[in-house]
Amino acid sequence: MSSYISAVNQKLLYARQLLALARAPGTVANVHQQAATTQSVAVQLHQAWLWHCCHVAETYKLQNPEAVTDGDLLVTLLAEQGKSPGEASELQTLQHTPGSWLSELLNAYRHIYQLPIVRRAEMDVDRLPMIALDAPESIDWSLERAEIWLHSLEELIDRQREMMLEF
Repeated sequence: MSSYISAVNQKLLYARQLLALARAPGTVANVHQQAATTQSVAVQLHQAWLWHCCHVAETYKLQNPEAVTDGDLLVTLLAEQGKSPGEASELQTLQHTPGSWLSELLNAYRHIYQLPIVRRAEMDVDRLPMIALDAPESIDWSLERAEIWLHSLEELIDRQREMMLEF
């Protein structure tokens, strides 16, 4: 069995566990806790997606599957070997389709690492200066969005693994 399969499965499990903890009976997650959980899920799912890309590369006998960093490079490297599997094309298309669950996930992942923009300094009730921070673009950090990303990625991976078994 490929080590990529195990690694992907582990990241999917971690994402499911994070969401289960946030949804556990008696848990009341405020907006910040939900955002923290959703960001953590996005990190796990991004890595699962990346390793799934590497698994596709490995399945189609790419010389250096760990060199794959996204759907574009996967398609390019496979094309250099005269291969154009549907799995790679689907990953690339989803990555670039505005509004697709994958483009949303990848965009959210990128935003985790962007420094917020300082909007203005405000005074709080104790007259201490508080800096209001805005993200450059609004991201939906809800648990529902994280669940959509998780279920969509699981469905994609399961379907593509079945297709690659036939290869």
